[in-house]
Amino acid sequence: MKRPLIILAAVLPVFLWSCGGGIELSGEIDSRPAVFPDYSDVTVPCNIAPLNFRCDAPSGKTALILSSGDVTVCIKGPEFDIPIRKWRTLTATGEDIRAQVCVREDDGWKGLKPFVIHVSADKIDPFVAYRLIPPGYETWYRMGLYQRNLETFEQTPIITNDKTGDNCMNCHSFCNRDPDRMMFHMRAVNGGTYTWMDGKIEKLNTKTPKTISALVYPRWHPGGRFIAFSVNNIAQFFHTTNRNRIEVYDSVSDVVMYDTRNHEVFTTGLITDSTRFETFPAFSADGRKLFFCSSPAQKVPGGYKDIRYSICSIDFDAESKSFGTKVDTVYSAWKSGRGATLPRVSPDGRFLLFTETDYGCFGIWHHDADLHVIDLRTGADISLDGANSDDTESYHCWSSNGRWIIYASRRLDGLYSRLYISHIDEDGFASKAFLLPQKNSRHYARQLESYNVPEFITGKVGFNMDEMAEVARKDPGINVSFAE
Repeated sequence: MKRPLIILAAVLPVFLWSCGGGIELSGEIDSRPAVFPDYSDVTVPCNIAPLNFRCDAPSGKTALILSSGDVTVCIKGPEFDIPIRKWRTLTATGEDIRAQVCVREDDGWKGLKPFVIHVSADKIDPFVAYRLIPPGYETWYRMGLYQRNLETFEQTPIITNDKTGDNCMNCHSFCNRDPDRMMFHMRAVNGGTYTWMDGKIEKLNTKTPKTISALVYPRWHPGGRFIAFSVNNIAQFFHTTNRNRIEVYDSVSDVVMYDTRNHEVFTTGLITDSTRFETFPAFSADGRKLFFCSSPAQKVPGGYKDIRYSICSIDFDAESKSFGTKVDTVYSAWKSGRGATLPRVSPDGRFLLFTETDYGCFGIWHHDADLHVIDLRTGADISLDGANSDDTESYHCWSSNGRWIIYASRRLDGLYSRLYISHIDEDGFASKAFLLPQKNSRHYARQLESYNVPEFITGKVGFNMDEMAEVARKDPGINVSFAE
């Protein structure tokens, strides 16, 4: 591969560039290229898959020159599919990547204004798990849980509902991003909560006489023995004129703890207050605090716009299976005027990431939903301008090193949720987000499914899909008890 050749032209007051792909520039154009996805000035992990994109030019002839350090790569367009091996040579230099789109004109190749892709030494977890589901909300036919290798473009199913009676699958969750400690729900036919722990599959029947419902929204304790859940009576209705097409709300909800060792649920009256809606539990990094969302109970559906959740916390002792005696408010909806849902604490325990909305509990359906951070050490609010857009952001999670977040956004068309990734610096601020790269740059124009609840994992989920389906169909399940 040739290095960039810079020649001072005798006639034209521009630089001439050439590369191993045979592209030699005779001039430059003073405009930026219109590329999709927009990867200009983004920060990416050094181990991410190639950022393939396209740029359609009127002439139809385009090329791309990528350079970093002493490495130069040329790709013919208009769809710039960068070979993984060449991409690795670029990211391995430890320097930013300069990208310049070129167009063929009558008098030769001209270079448009270049842009930069910043390469971070902070690696990202190698896999992400998510659900793929149609964007409608009345019914479904096919859905499944999938895992994507972020270092390549390989996507493989974890389990799909064509093997389990076309049922609903949701609320997948992992303990510390460990692919060998996972749970998810199946609803309707073959209904139950399924856990995959230490090579063993269990089917659980989690509705008890003392709880509102079967277990719903989960979050693992970092020690691996406990999973905090909400229990909810969930309803929905549809708008005819509101920009938010659907409203999902609770008529009642509590938070409980599930003991995986004893197959029992326990709780405290401080997180099962009948005058409040409690939901969306999460743990501190050390497991000593349980965070959850809490709102004064409202008469629904009429009072749905008055539901605004604060984020609260209560101490939890895993050894004694006991809760603290008071609830603290970490984020006050009353003070801010906006509600907060889906709290997620960074692995170092410093930052609390959540979805902020005008009202309601299901931000993924609200176009005003944004991501927000609180510094738990100082109490400072941090607006994630680099991560947010003019449309929905929600379903977020942290990478293992706390330097990356991945989340679902509807910014492309307001309908489908796609996955975006943003770098978080040491002060909690976000870089410009980038769309999950795909092997084909037209992937998102062709895909008719939304990405749902992305969760970073450190490797591939190991259970056998057919074995899980066999348990779903034939195992009656373990009945979970309620511990007084």
